[in-house]
Amino acid sequence: MKRRSGKKFIALFLVLFLGSCKTPPVPPEVERAKAQENDLWRAGALLYAPEEYARYLETSRAAKNELIKQKAKIGWFRKYQDVQAAYRGVLAEGEEILRKVQQEKDTKSKDFGRQLEFVGGRIAKLKRVILKMNENGLVRKSLVQAEVLSQEAELMRREEKFTGLSEKIRAIEAHLSRAEEEVFSILARYADESQVERWRAWAEETIAESRRRGGAAIIVTKFDRRLTLYQKGVPKAVFNIGLGKFGLSDKLYAGDEATPEGRYKIVKKNPSSRFYKALLIDYPNEKDRREFAEAKKKGLIPAGRGIGGLIEIHGGGNDSLTNGCIALENEAMDALFSEVGIGTPVTIVGTLESAAELLASLKHFEP
Repeated sequence: MKRRSGKKFIALFLVLFLGSCKTPPVPPEVERAKAQENDLWRAGALLYAPEEYARYLETSRAAKNELIKQKAKIGWFRKYQDVQAAYRGVLAEGEEILRKVQQEKDTKSKDFGRQLEFVGGRIAKLKRVILKMNENGLVRKSLVQAEVLSQEAELMRREEKFTGLSEKIRAIEAHLSRAEEEVFSILARYADESQVERWRAWAEETIAESRRRGGAAIIVTKFDRRLTLYQKGVPKAVFNIGLGKFGLSDKLYAGDEATPEGRYKIVKKNPSSRFYKALLIDYPNEKDRREFAEAKKKGLIPAGRGIGGLIEIHGGGNDSLTNGCIALENEAMDALFSEVGIGTPVTIVGTLESAAELLASLKHFEP
């Protein structure tokens, strides 16, 4: 009976002892540290705080080893106080690194934001300039490429994807530099005061002729895309015009899609042109032939190209590109057609005001 009572006592003791020695729970800091480690990786801690991140991984490894050591023990012998303290240290280090990473990102975001604002200003200025240009070649192509890359770069900045952003901004700047150089090459003579003075002299002579003869005269200013009708030396009407694809350049040969410059006259009126109504001018004149011959001697004319002709003032709309002609809206063409006749002087100039200020505003402004 005593042996049975002893066994019962031992069994009861073990039940009570084991029931009172439950395995302690793993500290919640362990799971929080796992989540934090993922956050640090996604945030780019390796890139923005490499030294601190390396020390953090060492601290984390030590804490994990302590956790493993405790888990190797029988449940009721485990003590997680040291584990908890170790993981609290890990979390503190991680929080500090996350703050530093965010500070670095904020700094980079502001810096890239300033750079993108700068190139955005250059894009805006170029767009204002080409509103006066019908040029559809390198300027417009380079500008479109710069705008697309700028939008991509801004999206990268907002999403904090800074790797490769410097290279993208350099590509934007390269496209803008090409566009600016092309604009300067096209508009350089518009800022040449001696050239502008020649254009002014042509216009003044034409207006004086209109006044002297008491008849009509036409002045076309390509930079402003404007045609002014004079009667007896006095402006009577002003019309917006369209030009050739490379209308701001002076015409040299057939197919260059430039609009000629010089003093001409109307040699034919066509009331039923394929472009509504049309006024044919006497391009090429002697001046044009002389310039063509000189350019050919210098090798500036492609082989097999002639001087061309059939330059008209016609209807069809002022918003479409021509092959070198001057285009008006049909209603404007009706008004002009009724006012002019064979022999009416037509003077085409680049501008009557220097574009030096416009060009200066494009050059390397500071952010």
